[in-house]
Amino acid sequence: MGTPFLIAETPRGGRFGHCFIVPPETGLTSSEVAAYFRSAALGREANLIAVNHQVRQHLPNGAVRQGPETLLLAGLNSKDLTDAEENRLRQHLDRLMPQLEKLVTGGIDWEEVGSRTLIIRPELGDWLQQGLHALQARPAPAGRKRTAPALSRSKLEERTARLIGTLLALAVGALTLFFWFF
Repeated sequence: MGTPFLIAETPRGGRFGHCFIVPPETGLTSSEVAAYFRSAALGREANLIAVNHQVRQHLPNGAVRQGPETLLLAGLNSKDLTDAEENRLRQHLDRLMPQLEKLVTGGIDWEEVGSRTLIIRPELGDWLQQGLHALQARPAPAGRKRTAPALSRSKLEERTARLIGTLLALAVGALTLFFWFF
């Protein structure tokens, strides 16, 4: 993907729990989205910035637990950003967290969504358009060298990431069913 985009992960996907929220027209699969969030958790990618906060997940069996709700900006080369630019982007993402909260708790009809783990919502695209116009390409400040763009993953790494994402999705589904019945 050549342009930045926002994606979200929530453990509060209605009675079904964990799901991903993506804007339209990204063409991402659940496995690919899961790989972005794994990379953010591990701090390995140079093309994303993520913020999160802890929320309460209410499980179908009545149990309540804490889990991270995450908003992630992907599709940019963060190595090309100054520290100040990256901090401004993080602050902007933090300011979007209440909007994500409203979307998750009142803007999505979770009964209609059903058991899908990938939810397409235009709000994420709107948030990007409204608040992240500062991402337009700018020349580097005087005296600052641009780093080379990050190399794309090899096919083998991409297949491995998809496999791990699929296994992760299956594990989340199995846990959801376990908690559902027990």
